[in-house]
Amino acid sequence: MPPEAQTPSSDKDRWMLALENIAEKLGKEGPPVRLCLIGSAACIFAGMELRTTEDLDVWQPSSDFDLSELKAACEAVGILFNPTGILEPDRPYLQLIEAGIVQVGNFEPTHLFRIGRLIISRPPIENIIASKLTRADVKDIEDIQFLYHHFQPDPACIRTVIASFPEAKRELARENLVYLEILG
Repeated sequence: MPPEAQTPSSDKDRWMLALENIAEKLGKEGPPVRLCLIGSAACIFAGMELRTTEDLDVWQPSSDFDLSELKAACEAVGILFNPTGILEPDRPYLQLIEAGIVQVGNFEPTHLFRIGRLIISRPPIENIIASKLTRADVKDIEDIQFLYHHFQPDPACIRTVIASFPEAKRELARENLVYLEILG
């Protein structure tokens, strides 16, 4: 990340600069590097002001990259790559996420932007909201509220995504649908 004197004014700007730096380290030669962002990063790049995060959650099933190449590029710009141990405070990291604790459902990624070989996408908003309903902590509720009002997704589509989750996550998300009813 940049020195304090050059720190961008928002997390979106900060992460955009980090992605630009990663893209530069990836170089111009080689196949596209596709990262599908979920979680708070999807909210940040959707324009949610004041939302911050120390990590970019990358949905591995919808991403395509050379593991060692992406790891080297991240580490070259000071971003931890898929850490499994204790994290350093205030040190940004890129986390690879697979289905399990986190559920997103099936989807075709939505293209956000490209920087050189680096292509950034996210799930449809309905999938992000459904995923956040499985946990529904305070930040998730704030994210859901922003996404719901900003994109005005169809609640029926969100319910369809939830129906595809494994039983335990599906039941949690269904219980938390009350938040959509409050917003609607």
